[in-house]
Amino acid sequence: MSSYVVKRGYCSVREDGFRAFMWSKRWLLLREQTLTFHRNENTYQAIFLIFLKEVEAVNRTELKPYSFEIITKEKTYYVSCKSDEELYSWMDEIYQRSPLMGISNPTNFVHKVHVGFDSDSGLFTGLPREWNSLLESSNISKEEMSKNPQAVLDVLEFYTENMGRGRNAAPRSPVQPRREEERSQRMDYAQGSSNGGYNLPGPPMQPPSPYMTPSSSPNLSQQQQRVVPAPPVKINPVVRPQEPDRTRERQQYPQQQRTQPTAYSNNNAYQNGAPAPRVPPPQPVRPAEVAARPQAPPKDIPPPPTAPPTRKPNEKKSTRMSTMSEAQIMDKLRSVVSKGDPVSMYAKIKKVGQGASGSVFVARNNNNNSVVAIKQMDLANQPRKELIVNEILVMKESQHPNIVNYLDSFLVKGELWVIMEYMEGGPLTDIIDGNTMNEAQIAAICCETIKGLHHLHNRSIIHRDIKSDNVLLDAEGHVKITDFGFCAKLTSDRGKRATMVGTPYWMAPEVVKQKEYGAKVDVWSLGIMAIEMIEGEPPYLEEEPLKALYLIATNGTPTLKTPEKLSATFKNFLGRCLEVDVTKRATAEELLHHPFLRLAAPPSALMPLVKRTSKK
Repeated sequence: MSSYVVKRGYCSVREDGFRAFMWSKRWLLLREQTLTFHRNENTYQAIFLIFLKEVEAVNRTELKPYSFEIITKEKTYYVSCKSDEELYSWMDEIYQRSPLMGISNPTNFVHKVHVGFDSDSGLFTGLPREWNSLLESSNISKEEMSKNPQAVLDVLEFYTENMGRGRNAAPRSPVQPRREEERSQRMDYAQGSSNGGYNLPGPPMQPPSPYMTPSSSPNLSQQQQRVVPAPPVKINPVVRPQEPDRTRERQQYPQQQRTQPTAYSNNNAYQNGAPAPRVPPPQPVRPAEVAARPQAPPKDIPPPPTAPPTRKPNEKKSTRMSTMSEAQIMDKLRSVVSKGDPVSMYAKIKKVGQGASGSVFVARNNNNNSVVAIKQMDLANQPRKELIVNEILVMKESQHPNIVNYLDSFLVKGELWVIMEYMEGGPLTDIIDGNTMNEAQIAAICCETIKGLHHLHNRSIIHRDIKSDNVLLDAEGHVKITDFGFCAKLTSDRGKRATMVGTPYWMAPEVVKQKEYGAKVDVWSLGIMAIEMIEGEPPYLEEEPLKALYLIATNGTPTLKTPEKLSATFKNFLGRCLEVDVTKRATAEELLHHPFLRLAAPPSALMPLVKRTSKK
């Protein structure tokens, strides 16, 4: 059963049959395939569950001023809301997800599968077969399962829905080095990965476009404690994982509290750092003002915009790109590309990359002789064209010195040509693999990356896949962010998102735990990327993916291998990036003022790294 929650809220509910005379307040959670009813928002186990594919009708009723009925073969449920807007929102969302509406003879109306954990044996009971197989090959020990069985279930669910499908669903051999495996899954070229920056071992979830309008959810900070009771226990009710067919939002379940202190108290890798200076609260400005301002050096960075204004009731909602038909997406794509024939405008010099989605060429602009990169994709081989549209839209509005800039795009006989500036230095991954970097060089790359992130975050855009593969350098040592296929825009409807995208080893704990998240997930990923530059790889890269997800979810801030080799300022910087408590984690704007970035070397200091890498 999918865990991505499309809509949630309290309603009064009445069943027909024995309890037909009673209206009870219930917490409703609507997912893509199910509607569950809970006693309250802190109760995980559902009182009952309806499979939407078996709903026969959804109609408004006159039992109460704002009520409707959900009709199944077995039973009818009546739901009372507080307003017309709320009522039609529930009815519309349920109707859209009930494919057999009006067709008779639904079967197997309610299913409950309970998973238990026996701490005496250290084993789960009632797990679906697929999950048992994953768990057996995960290298998660019985001791670790006993320590936090709920976290194990969370990562099993996460892995199944985001990573375990497709060509690499089977457990991977520990013989192949993880770094090489990561690299083999990206397009080996400066323009980043060929699949939109999502290097999971299988097709990822369909992410929202920057212009989606998802439903609202509770604030991330409002988490309640959940304790796993003594054995035998009933843990979260689950149903065998099913294939998702569209973007879904994850329920913000209360998470079990860790007994470990945070990074500053339990990890000597970060605790000796000098405190970062307090940044005065920014004066609120309108988003339009921020977008109009020119970029300034770190000391003059403009304050971030205030939250987007609430949408007026009569303001038309934007259409979810993930719900568009292929014809609609192609119409949208035609509207954003340029007219003309790129074959006459650009002369290809050489192919520098090949991936499942297409090829990358270095080319010369025939008009001005400038060198560019051309990403050439056969649209017939692009099952998720909305990601391409998403990437073009984000790049068009994100021009910045620290972002690989989009130049143009064209449709040519079923192929999409995306023209971008050429970054001949290649990805940071190659720099890391071929060099030992000092703190000044690491600070330089972090500083330039943060400038790019600050620009995106000021425009309410989250990158969601910051890692060394997606940070590029040119021959002069300039640093730029690339790969915007999975960017998400925070709209007035949605201040925090809850979809699972990114690359697992760089993911923030709140993403792995499937909580809602904001722009600070990019800050966490930046901290992991800094560890890459120190140690040559991100934490847990040698672990099986499921075990890595478990460690991210339970360990929190990762431990450095040799913290004594780092300066106090650098350790403090890492601590600010890798703070598990999202409310305490630094923003990109705050990091721009961190003392560590004052150590940043000029771009010329990165040129030797690029030259050494290019010679190999």
